[in-house]
Amino acid sequence: MGKLIKYEWKKQRMSRMVILIGLGVCLLLFLGGLLFQSDLTLAASILLLAFGSILVLFYTGIESILVLNRDLRTRQSYMLWMVPKSVWEILGAKYICAFLQMLFVFGLFVAAACICSAAALFSSGGIQELAKAVETLVQALTNEKLDWGMILINLIWFAVYMLIGWTEVILVGFLAVIISRTVLIRSKLAGFLSVILFFVIIYLVERGLSLLGTLPWGYDAGIGGRFVLWQIVYYLFVSIILFLISGWLSEKKLSV
Repeated sequence: MGKLIKYEWKKQRMSRMVILIGLGVCLLLFLGGLLFQSDLTLAASILLLAFGSILVLFYTGIESILVLNRDLRTRQSYMLWMVPKSVWEILGAKYICAFLQMLFVFGLFVAAACICSAAALFSSGGIQELAKAVETLVQALTNEKLDWGMILINLIWFAVYMLIGWTEVILVGFLAVIISRTVLIRSKLAGFLSVILFFVIIYLVERGLSLLGTLPWGYDAGIGGRFVLWQIVYYLFVSIILFLISGWLSEKKLSV
């Protein structure tokens, strides 16, 4: 299993390098804003880090799906299914690698946020300068006063939902690719079918979630409500089902 994970990890090495370089540029921009006391530069760097994190996290999840699709489209992939490992180990290694990639990228942006905070603290009046830049940016975009306590809570829940949502996207994408490749094999239409299946499965999963709100115990809205807990349980259950279906199809149709 370890060798399989290492093999899968190497496939996304280039994207990790690009992310590191881009993140480094944003950090330099932020540090330059502190050094030259430029509120505009600070605000721009914070904005880039915020929106960049969302785009990068989304792309990384999609990339693992694209890698699987490429593997199943080429003959090299079928050599992988012929190694003396069970299909469950091979598929499990792909899932684990995708999840590790997710944690790695998430950790990079958390580390970048810590570096920015530390730099602001150690600079002359840095924390006030940072807070002022963020408040100026938020007020310019929303015309509302900034609530730092609520921001912290929202960031925590944002991280949790990103992890859960990203896991669901990866699992659904993997299943859609596996289904399309078992039906059309190397056909050019397989990619298009994967996209259609992806959105169909996502719709069914989200439709099932919406039905939870109609159950007798009702919909308890709000952060920390019962429905949030049921969402987590629901997505975990769906993730297990998606993995089992993907493994079964791979074992029956892809293993040789």
